[in-house]
Amino acid sequence: MLLPVSEGMVIVQEGEVNMDMYKIESGKAEVYVGYGTDKETFVGILSEGSYFGELGLLSSKPAIYTIVMYSDGSLLRITARDLIGYIQKNPQDIIAIMRHMGDTMYSLKMNIELLSNDLAQMVADKKNKEALEAWRNKVRASGLAKEFLMKKENLEVSDITFDSDNI
Repeated sequence: MLLPVSEGMVIVQEGEVNMDMYKIESGKAEVYVGYGTDKETFVGILSEGSYFGELGLLSSKPAIYTIVMYSDGSLLRITARDLIGYIQKNPQDIIAIMRHMGDTMYSLKMNIELLSNDLAQMVADKKNKEALEAWRNKVRASGLAKEFLMKKENLEVSDITFDSDNI
């Protein structure tokens, strides 16, 4: 079924189970994660010939992104009931659908790696900050910094003004 769509129209909402797949016949659509929240992230733009919604259709799981029309256009809506007939009439399109699914999986993998690296860095930074703070406290408590400066500069205690907060 061919559907006319307008700019700004939400077609697929992240988190909702959507049992339809769409092919963009005309127009463009934006892909978001966290759409409408303070964590909204623009993922990309889909153009004519692109498919979306196939993951929900095939898995009966909630959508992992939100699709918003970037421009007026038309979408071919393919329901679960229509899928076999559509593939039989358009066998060449199965490659495009599979390619889009593969691209989606690859993007998810890359995002997971980036998030994992960020998390590891945050843990390392916290450990380094805690270790540095422990060292600073030890130095302040022991008076080692003042002693070190006196030996290094051949100074007397009366020559040194020392601000331990700047260690």
